[in-house]
Amino acid sequence: MKAAEEPQKSSLLTVVSIAVIAYAACDMIHEALGHVLACALIPGVKALSISTVATQTSAQSRLVAAAGSIANVIVGALVLVVLRRKKRFGFAGYFLWLLATLNLLNGTGYLLFSGLLNVGDWAVVIAGATPHWVWRAVIGVVGLAAYARAVYVSAWSLASFVRSGQLTRGEARRLVIPAYLAGGLLLVAGSARNSIDPSLILLSGVSSGFGAMFGLLFVPGIVERITTDSAHAGPALRSSIRLALVAALVAFLFVGVLGPGISLTPP
Repeated sequence: MKAAEEPQKSSLLTVVSIAVIAYAACDMIHEALGHVLACALIPGVKALSISTVATQTSAQSRLVAAAGSIANVIVGALVLVVLRRKKRFGFAGYFLWLLATLNLLNGTGYLLFSGLLNVGDWAVVIAGATPHWVWRAVIGVVGLAAYARAVYVSAWSLASFVRSGQLTRGEARRLVIPAYLAGGLLLVAGSARNSIDPSLILLSGVSSGFGAMFGLLFVPGIVERITTDSAHAGPALRSSIRLALVAALVAFLFVGVLGPGISLTPP
């Protein structure tokens, strides 16, 4: 009797490449689509510079501070809608799933982070509000609930591709853990180049890259609990040199150009 054929595994090069692109995109959605766009729409506040760790502005604004995580959540939700219409997983499906997950975790994680430590964007939003501990508790509890929901939504979305026979249950860990490590290291590398404050390496690079995205690591376990392997193994993500080159270019621009920051004011 012929032994069952071993299912192919996704290329780690491809997983890491897509992760680099998705993490960089998520960070720029927060900074550019969130903070910078808000500055353009709100009178009296100008964006002075943008980097991987911060958008520096001419004045402090609660709306500008909130805009980054709001942009993440909106984009994450919209990308999930697009993902549900895809019939094949593939490069695009994995990128869309990871981009949606990162945005949802980053956006909701900011609430939890600011509530617990009283730093970050939402600490600016509630600055001066009294009683302050109540406001911190509220955004912390809302952030925790929203973050947990984001983890489960991400897991259920990935599980749908297992149920359709496009992925094996074991692929979930291979798609998540290398992406978490590669993306986290990218954000730390970008933050290490910042010219604002060395503390942002920890407060932005490490906290966003590894802290906010920690929920990713729960996804494989949830997927394995709520699915069973289909009769046939789904196709793996093949290795792609072109994709790796694109990721290398994105990493270079993210760390080398955006890391130190780009001025948004005329000389």
